[in-house]
Amino acid sequence: MIRHDGDSHSRLRLRLAREFMVKRVAKLEPYIRRLVKEHIDGLAERKGPVDLYREFGLPVPALVISEILGVPEEQRDEFERATASQVDLTLSLEERQAAAMESAGFFVRLVQAKMEEPGDDLLSRLISQPTERPMDAQELQGLALLLLAAGHDTTANMITLSTYTLLKNPEQAAKLQSPAVLDTGIDELIRYLSIIHNGVLRKAVKDVTIAGQKIGAGDHVAVVLESANRDPRFLDGADRLDLDRHSAHVGFGYGPHQCLGQHLARLELRIALPELFRRLQGLRVVTPDEEIPFKNDMLVYGIKKLMIDWDEVIA
Repeated sequence: MIRHDGDSHSRLRLRLAREFMVKRVAKLEPYIRRLVKEHIDGLAERKGPVDLYREFGLPVPALVISEILGVPEEQRDEFERATASQVDLTLSLEERQAAAMESAGFFVRLVQAKMEEPGDDLLSRLISQPTERPMDAQELQGLALLLLAAGHDTTANMITLSTYTLLKNPEQAAKLQSPAVLDTGIDELIRYLSIIHNGVLRKAVKDVTIAGQKIGAGDHVAVVLESANRDPRFLDGADRLDLDRHSAHVGFGYGPHQCLGQHLARLELRIALPELFRRLQGLRVVTPDEEIPFKNDMLVYGIKKLMIDWDEVIA
């Protein structure tokens, strides 16, 4: 779907868009709250520092995606391990490629099972909905892999990087417990962090002039989202994090290819971040700033490993 435009893109996107509307996403809130609670409880049982990215940031979004896709409960641990291994940079390239193949095989079996016995989940609805051109198994497998890639590591990086950023800005972290601030604060974090750091590549289909710059048909343009989100011509103090402000941004892209899962990402962040800071009293990063491994070498920006500790856990 990412590589398609026009009718072929619209055919796939419109069917998926129904699955990520605000009302449908809102139905996942009880499940996400339970996941967040269980994983914070799991952190509380450990002694000594833990890796927030590995133990919380990665598993929560992966299990949310598994719920959306209708992965059977008894297979979700296997699913989560395989998805986490794909982005585990402590593993060799061969091991990560093997994990990717395992995930692909997992989706082949999952799609086949849904075709034989549909349930109440995204894949089943895509299979069962009447349409002039039903999706075939290969398309369904590809969409499942796309949703995993787009909705898993991106949210994991946002959870981890947001936690680090808020710990560096404690006056902003203190505002997380205000529902009114959360309405603006999550989008401010998305704007401020802009985790898609590689320029989004686009090709001009006709001659156009933007801000005095002539772009000819056939020219390629790198649309740099983080530069747009920090542009001082459109936002005062753009390099400052301010959870109180209402700020427009292009953190989810713009236009026909704007991120389908943006409402889901917001919901996960709205639940995960306040709960982390509420329950883990004295939350802190134990690794010196200069030793924190940032993802400067990857498509999605974030932190490869964030070791945290705390003083006490409250209910």
